[in-house]
Amino acid sequence: MTQSSIRYARIFSTIIAVGMTAATTACGDDKSSNTAPLVATTVTINTGSDGQTGTVGQALAQPISVHVVDQNGAAFAGATVTWTVMSGGGAVSGPTSTTNATGDATTTWTLGNTAGADSLKADLGNGASVIVAATATAGPFASLALMSGDAQSLTAGSTTQPLIVKAVDALGNVVANATVTWTVTGGGTLSASSTTTDATGLAQITLATDATPETYTVIATSGAAAPVTFTITGM
Repeated sequence: MTQSSIRYARIFSTIIAVGMTAATTACGDDKSSNTAPLVATTVTINTGSDGQTGTVGQALAQPISVHVVDQNGAAFAGATVTWTVMSGGGAVSGPTSTTNATGDATTTWTLGNTAGADSLKADLGNGASVIVAATATAGPFASLALMSGDAQSLTAGSTTQPLIVKAVDALGNVVANATVTWTVTGGGTLSASSTTTDATGLAQITLATDATPETYTVIATSGAAAPVTFTITGM
């Protein structure tokens, strides 16, 4: 082989090697560009958060916690979870939370002022969300309200229509199982000296008047609450 042929062969070999290296690099770049970025795709409720029961106007005993994963099912850190009260009128400690290294985001949920069902939504902003439920119960008994039966006038010796009171908490929610004590001045006979409020917070008695005309005062009391007074006239 001539010197010139040898030189051309070396040049040709170099060109082929460079081309192969470029092709390999291009293939590697192609593979990298086909790898989808990890994104937050799904949110679920962590154990202990859903279905709690608490007192109206108070924070639930357990913070609300949700778990966020990516498209591969792995915990996703740094996702923004938006919290929205859906029913019950309560509030959360902040409108958004960010997931930690284990993919969890938390918030403190204070229930609304009305006893009943409350709900809270945790939303990723991509269409994925979950609804957390809770039940708000009435607070401690606070006061009695006169519902009906006051200022009755009836024939002496007959029995009144029911004298009814309602037990409520400080926010006006009905309180069941509150004990109400009844007393009367002026004579007559009460149907009971003590009653317990029902599921609607109501308690009632009747008064059997004496055979002679008289004015009666019936008083309902419960705990330290202000008493409720009924005036009955037997004619």
